[in-house]
Amino acid sequence: MSEQATSGNASAANREVVDRIAAARPILVGIRRAAEIVPSLGDLEFLHAGPPLEGWHEACGALRGAIAGTLVHWRSAADLEEAFAMAEAGTVRLGSANEKCVLGTFGGVIARNTPLLVVEDRTTGKLAGAAINEGRGSALRYGSTSADTLERLRYLETEFQQILDRAIQLRGGIDVAAIVEQALHMGDDGHSRQKAASSLFLSTVAEPMVEAGFSSRECAKALRFLATNDFFFLPIAIASAKVALSAGEGVGRSTVVTCMATNGARFGIQISGAAGKWFTGDVPELHGKYFSSYSKQDAGPMIGDSVIAETLGLGAFAMAGAPALAPYVGGSYEEATRMAVEMYRITVSEHPRYRIPALGYKGTPLGIDSALVAETGIAPIFNSGISHRDAGVGQIGAGFGRAPLRCFHDALAFLRQ
Repeated sequence: MSEQATSGNASAANREVVDRIAAARPILVGIRRAAEIVPSLGDLEFLHAGPPLEGWHEACGALRGAIAGTLVHWRSAADLEEAFAMAEAGTVRLGSANEKCVLGTFGGVIARNTPLLVVEDRTTGKLAGAAINEGRGSALRYGSTSADTLERLRYLETEFQQILDRAIQLRGGIDVAAIVEQALHMGDDGHSRQKAASSLFLSTVAEPMVEAGFSSRECAKALRFLATNDFFFLPIAIASAKVALSAGEGVGRSTVVTCMATNGARFGIQISGAAGKWFTGDVPELHGKYFSSYSKQDAGPMIGDSVIAETLGLGAFAMAGAPALAPYVGGSYEEATRMAVEMYRITVSEHPRYRIPALGYKGTPLGIDSALVAETGIAPIFNSGISHRDAGVGQIGAGFGRAPLRCFHDALAFLRQ
């Protein structure tokens, strides 16, 4: 077959993929234990972000802290010392969350009993889930193992999740895309800034939470947590992105990227035409701002599945409409906008619903084309939190990076075999 014919087939396949992705109707349907979504998940098995790791020796500080804290949290270990010893001895098993259609936010892990916010695509019936967001800073997903972190987690995974799940059921599910669509008009990017989306979500669930039949004390505590956590919507947003992108998997010859993620040791992508196969490269360097008393020398490697937001064309791809994120790229809104607009050069289309007012309501870039990435040398940009290199500390800043070009070249070479 000629190169021109191959290119034409890829173009038609890519259009089919973005049409499938754009047709997704993500609905938050409730909170379920991970074992209900991933029945094969075994005891002492932990699902982490990104491509599969070879073992504990590859786990970065944030992931090590999250695993140890989870072992203590679920009383599988008496204390952190025993938890680390168990992991070092190979007692725990590690697996890729993304491969099970669940998502690890930063270094956070998913075990059998982990409550997940579950999103269903009403177009395809596909499900995806992510753990409840704990807030910024000293969170288990950033490797923090402090007593306060674990106590907050105990509350979120018991009383809080019961109240919120009941409220979601009373609402009959929540239209995630409608919230994202509106939040983009209010200064969010759909990844690193979730203030508008979290506020919109709170206004959606507040009434059914009050009517859910719990005591006024329990209800007030749950509402207070939502009101003070401006990052709460993130796991809902990325689960929504995952089900949408999953709809585009498995289209032969398509060069569209359906997943980007990193495990702290490697950055990986997947493309539609090679469903389920990872193409990996080095973990990207992050550039950004650090909390007071921390610097680049304290930073651990990037890890997380939340780059699925950028894969859908949100996050850094939508920074032109989120001026508050300018500090991530050196403090200049113009620079943030320039990098976001550059992403249109490596994407197939624009999202029909997700639009950026600052760009004349232009749709967000949709369908990263690995062929265009390789041709132009423009690497996809993404935003990320930054954790301390050592387990137990937590978040120390936030910034941005670019996906390694090697992943896209390798994906194309595989398709052309």
